[in-house]
Amino acid sequence: MELKEMLFRDFGKELPISGGFGQSPKDPIQVTALEPSEAAMTQLTVARCIYDVNGWYWRVLGRTRVETSSGRVEKLSSEVIFLEGDEIITEKRNFYFDISKVNLFEDQQLPDCMIQLSYPAKLELPWQLGWFHFDEIIDNEKISPGLGVSLAYSAPQAKLTVYAYDRGVSNSIAVNPDLAAKAEYLQAISDLELMNPGIQPVSEHEVSGARLKIYANGEILTAVLLAPFRKIFLKLRLTLNARNEPYMVNCAWTTIATFIALVGQAH
Repeated sequence: MELKEMLFRDFGKELPISGGFGQSPKDPIQVTALEPSEAAMTQLTVARCIYDVNGWYWRVLGRTRVETSSGRVEKLSSEVIFLEGDEIITEKRNFYFDISKVNLFEDQQLPDCMIQLSYPAKLELPWQLGWFHFDEIIDNEKISPGLGVSLAYSAPQAKLTVYAYDRGVSNSIAVNPDLAAKAEYLQAISDLELMNPGIQPVSEHEVSGARLKIYANGEILTAVLLAPFRKIFLKLRLTLNARNEPYMVNCAWTTIATFIALVGQAH
């Protein structure tokens, strides 16, 4: 059975691929998509199906051209972390893709996959956010004006949501972003504590204009972060169901740091 058929059978993914299993340059996965953005997403979807089914944390490190006698082969390199018995294993894994059919110039690489937003502000967020990967976008304006949109991400035993909204106070955010963000942050943690009476505060931080509070409740670790961005708020909520797994906690903190860096660059 070809990889294309296996991914459709196991994950319901109808991907524009054919050919091999991508474990070596001599047996690459042939990408049949013509558009660079679709080809890039195809690569990530293949990697996600295979790494996620194993319960691994993973993140793309980069793409490199591989010299072969025929075709144009690109190596997608990722770092993966998983448990083997009691040992934490960290490895570099590669998939090889033949991208000869993609509409690219000779020296051009496939683009990074980004999530484009036009409302409530024009911005883009990465499909890969630290060790988490994008699932879907939800329009919250249909529920209540001012709630904007939310972007859902996930990793093994963990969920992350980025909220982009203005609550109808965009002018106040623009005039005094720190004051507006502080009030919204206090409201956000108050709402969380009200909805989850068993959670206990662990620590609180303020970094580069972003406010962060961390909670614990049994095995569950929850983090809430809020920062102003232009005329909107960006709020992150991360929930990890295995706070006693150090490598998962480290991946969560790395992801939060990545988000804070993105917000800082935006300013």
